[in-house]
Amino acid sequence: MSYSYFKANTHQVKDKENYFLDANIWLKVLSPKNNPSFKEKAYLELFDKIIKNTKVRIVVPALVVSEVVNRIIREVHYQKHINKIRKAQPDFSPDSSYYKNVYRPSLDYSVAYNMICDDLKSYNVSIDLINDEFGSTFKFKHVLSNPPSSLDFNDYYYYNLCKKKDFFLVTDDKDFWVENVKIITMSETLLNKYIATLIK
Repeated sequence: MSYSYFKANTHQVKDKENYFLDANIWLKVLSPKNNPSFKEKAYLELFDKIIKNTKVRIVVPALVVSEVVNRIIREVHYQKHINKIRKAQPDFSPDSSYYKNVYRPSLDYSVAYNMICDDLKSYNVSIDLINDEFGSTFKFKHVLSNPPSSLDFNDYYYYNLCKKKDFFLVTDDKDFWVENVKIITMSETLLNKYIATLIK
């Protein structure tokens, strides 16, 4: 067994390294809080170090772009939309079809979607859009056979991609306990598990 975990706030970015940012990191970058926590600041500072080094790349497959755009719209902009309506209608409670039938065709959705895409494009000098290699390098058997119970489909695919390509994987997902991939995190759960392996 080989585990490699690094703290985001002490990690040194070196030339020619490739970084894969999990969707939960992109959310912190593209939709930062007004008063970020110590942990959030660590990820933002790491991101800043990565994009300032012109010899370092952030690798992004289409699946991450899809996950990031959809999550930010649902978790940030959709909530703003609902809150705006509730100011005028305090008892407003959208049903399950509201997001698809009302919000998606709205101007609010269009503005949010374009804003997120523009934010992503603003980092294009540091980003390499990569082929996900699904169906070529990675067959169904690679991603669907015996996945760790802690990882969902996307995360297990990301793990396989980073392992195959030797990418650093930056994540705040405490369930991302995996072997043979270089993980950068501020998750106390992951870091404590890693320390425990060193003590053993």
